[in-house]
Amino acid sequence: MDAGLVGLLGGVIGAAVGALGATASAWITGGKAEQQAKIQSEAQMGQARLQIEAERSRALRESRKSAYVAFAEGWNLVHGTLGEAGIKLGGIAASDPLEEREERRQAARRLWNEARALHRPLDRLMAVVYVEGPSEMRDAAAAATGALAPHFSAVMAWLHAVDGETETPQHAMERDRTSSDAYAKYLAFLYAAPDAVLPDVRGLMEP
Repeated sequence: MDAGLVGLLGGVIGAAVGALGATASAWITGGKAEQQAKIQSEAQMGQARLQIEAERSRALRESRKSAYVAFAEGWNLVHGTLGEAGIKLGGIAASDPLEEREERRQAARRLWNEARALHRPLDRLMAVVYVEGPSEMRDAAAAATGALAPHFSAVMAWLHAVDGETETPQHAMERDRTSSDAYAKYLAFLYAAPDAVLPDVRGLMEP
């Protein structure tokens, strides 16, 4: 084989090898670029998911907080008004002038009726707590609301005793007991609230 043919073949082979190398290099480069783009896309999707979850948790936290605060304020109004009725009844003494006894008795009855009126919106506020959840807060709200019923009854029994001039120290003691029991249920609701409004970080940490 003469030198010219050898040179020609060498050139052809070199060009082929060069083209193959360029193709392989382009394929490797393209593959890396595609992989990097995929990684970047997954990272962006992950970040977006975290932001969505964080916003969802924030919205849930604020919604629950509003529901719990509204219920607590409504409950406290009912309990406080019943407490004022008890104070009026406790201020009545057998030795008081008839006019003064009557004034306190009527004031206590008005306050009892006012507490009943305030209790009606409390049912709606409790329903909102039921919707917001979780189950621990639903149970706590139901217990706090249910504990008001014996308190209402105790104040009314005392009022009836005053009406009939048959009141005894037992009436005041029963009112104090039911008031204390109800308030304990209210505190249990308040103590459970902070944990319920915290965001659920478990969902944010899952891949």
